[in-house]
Amino acid sequence: MTTLGARLRRLRRERGCTLQEVSEGSGLTPSFLSRLERGVVNISVGNLRKVAAFFGVPITFFFTEELHPHGLVVRADERIVQEDGQEVRRVSLLPQEAAHLQAEIVSLAPGAAGTAPLTASHRALYYVLEGDLTCNLGGQAIRLGRGDVLYQRRPAALHWSNEGSTAVLVVSLQSEEK
Repeated sequence: MTTLGARLRRLRRERGCTLQEVSEGSGLTPSFLSRLERGVVNISVGNLRKVAAFFGVPITFFFTEELHPHGLVVRADERIVQEDGQEVRRVSLLPQEAAHLQAEIVSLAPGAAGTAPLTASHRALYYVLEGDLTCNLGGQAIRLGRGDVLYQRRPAALHWSNEGSTAVLVVSLQSEEK
């Protein structure tokens, strides 16, 4: 079972925050936060609310495994959707509580291009559901079609583009764990 402190440390690292930044945003001292992450001290509900507010997560984020030990259901109408104009649409498949794993369906309009976000571990899997995707991974040109998978296992920028006339749908899986 993951401790509250371990969840806090993982969240802080995933967001790229230092203990000092969390301290300034929550009003708690860096030494207290460090001891909390190591499981040396406990935290009051009021102070946990401050930490949750700093990260923009519900307080239940820190207890979800205990509340739902076997799994969570994410309903279609509860998914987080991010749109970059008319060209790129990302639909998260997992709840915020699964912060160590990112899974989303990415829709790329014809002519869309960009750079896929890198994770801390630089490991990712891209599965093409529909269309043809042109990629450049670390200087290597790659063309992916329906059913193809690209597994990225080393640090390198991934540039992609949809050079076709129809939308491309890609399932993207990225892990923060090493």
